[in-house]
Amino acid sequence: MSRHGKSRKQTPWDGVEEKTPTQEFLQMHYVARYEQRHPTIRETGEASLINSYVPSKCPYCGSENFIRKGVDANGIQRYKCICGQTFRPTTGTVFDSRKIPISEWMEYCLNIFRYVSLNADSWNNRNAFSTSKYWLEKLFLTLEGSQDNIVLEGTVWLDETYYSVLMKDRERDANGNLLRGLSRNQICIGVATDKRHTVCLIEGYGKPTQSHSYETFKTHIKPESTVIHDKESVHRKLIDKLSLKSQAYASKDLKGLADSENPLNPVNRIHNLLKMFLNAHSGFNRNELQGYLNLYSFVINPPADHLEKVEKIIKMVFENPKSLRYRDQFG
Repeated sequence: MSRHGKSRKQTPWDGVEEKTPTQEFLQMHYVARYEQRHPTIRETGEASLINSYVPSKCPYCGSENFIRKGVDANGIQRYKCICGQTFRPTTGTVFDSRKIPISEWMEYCLNIFRYVSLNADSWNNRNAFSTSKYWLEKLFLTLEGSQDNIVLEGTVWLDETYYSVLMKDRERDANGNLLRGLSRNQICIGVATDKRHTVCLIEGYGKPTQSHSYETFKTHIKPESTVIHDKESVHRKLIDKLSLKSQAYASKDLKGLADSENPLNPVNRIHNLLKMFLNAHSGFNRNELQGYLNLYSFVINPPADHLEKVEKIIKMVFENPKSLRYRDQFG
């Protein structure tokens, strides 16, 4: 079986010599719509975009000693390095060796930012599901470490939420019953926000320890900030080590409160939106959860406009090159 997903360009009448008028009509317009949604790289005019990013060094040897060497069939600038290798601005990036134009990457990103599932995106854009999954892995790679430099300050709302392990991976007790409560069947996600920026990070399985909480957030909260949290002792070490001012509330006292009256509402709201985002991809491999959290953090953090987010992603692709080959992902 091919590792490639089924092409959305296919119709039931491909290769059929004698088609009915209805079949002819449906096939013609379906294929025409597909080709409209999938222009060639040359047709999109993206060469000027790509050529605006001049490589700082050779992606093969790291040398800065290279020269321009004409353009390819799509009008994209080529360079020739002293090491003998020829490359383009896209070489060594997630746009390397692509057959799909960046304009489709833009539409894909906009869909993901709007909580569209991979399956829905593949149908909307008439791509194979494996293409949507491959692009998601490229997004994860691009956003790897994107939360590292986020430092919250002033007033910070901090709380944990949990996301279930896939049913097939859940642990059971000696009697074959699923472990209950905050067990290893629940992945702990720490969320903190100062209403300007937000971080979402895995803290482990089950209820986190003080050390887990401290190691997760020690570089993400500015010392001497005020932290609003529940009265669980899990944040005690973090508060002490960073000299944070604590405003703690007992969970039982917050039950039934309207959002406008709940002091933890800013972080609870993010929990709810995060669950909506993850549930749009509910069957995903939990080993990729931090990739989804990095993506979600990118979606809710500035800039607010989705097109500006796409612009930021494209800059990250060219300014911090990383590559992912299709066969490495699905081969």
